[in-house]
Amino acid sequence: MLPGLRRLLQAPASACLLLMLLALPLAAPSCPMLCTCYSSPPTVSCQANNFSSVPLSLPPSTQRLFLQNNLIRTLRPGTFGSNLLTLWLFSNNLSTIYPGTFRHLQALEELDLGDNRHLRSLEPDTFQGLERLQSLHLYRCQLSSLPGNIFRGLVSLQYLYLQENSLLHLQGKKEKGKSLLCSWRMDALKMEGIPVIVIHCYYY
Repeated sequence: MLPGLRRLLQAPASACLLLMLLALPLAAPSCPMLCTCYSSPPTVSCQANNFSSVPLSLPPSTQRLFLQNNLIRTLRPGTFGSNLLTLWLFSNNLSTIYPGTFRHLQALEELDLGDNRHLRSLEPDTFQGLERLQSLHLYRCQLSSLPGNIFRGLVSLQYLYLQENSLLHLQGKKEKGKSLLCSWRMDALKMEGIPVIVIHCYYY
């Protein structure tokens, strides 16, 4: 019998168990309960499951996260992984987005916060750090105004959806009528270095 094998067989059972566990391959991150996960591209779909908060233990490799049609009320910093490219949160009960929630999502390209009827205001730095964001959806909320510099730093933004809100002005940039966001915003954003090519801002 080989000396190494003899020593292994003579070792305490707990030590043998430890060695066997160390030899096993690392398990892949588990999928949150009630969600469906896909490996390519790394996707987690948790839509329409009556979640009142974002599920815990999301796989850190997730690139696409679908959380639409739930009952989520609040978003806090540290909730989402930094590999996200697409984040859908439309048709929830969002009322509060804490500063810094999206700050570390530097790869994010699409963010859909639309159809959240309790979302009445946003902090000036809500979207700070989203330098690769191309598409931002804020339609059908209850926004009546926006901080004047809320889109500052979104240097990749191309599509901005603001329709079906009550937006009459941007703080510090009041003008008469409801055409402000269709005319002034396009020029103002481009002056700030934001290459928006489409703003959806019609009213009903």
